[in-house]
Amino acid sequence: MKEDLQFLKRFPKDRNGLYIVYESYTFDNFFRLLLKSDLDCEEALCFILSKCSLSALIFQERIHNKRYKKFSATDALPANLAANKAQLIHDLMKFK
Repeated sequence: MKEDLQFLKRFPKDRNGLYIVYESYTFDNFFRLLLKSDLDCEEALCFILSKCSLSALIFQERIHNKRYKKFSATDALPANLAANKAQLIHDLMKFK
């Protein structure tokens, strides 16, 4: 794994090994961290489409409507904080 993508080790995965990106907060941070890791916008989108489990809401609101194009790497949370928050959100969603 590329050194810049080491933060991915801490993101939650589903039983198929895909990163869990079911809500907008996680998607936004995940996408910004990919940009911060020197992927361009299209590479980050391809990464997400191939390696993430997405909700219909995320697909429509962020991808189909192309909101991801407005994201900037400078707005990214620190990688460890983003991964911890993603795990916390995932854990909270499991209890619904």
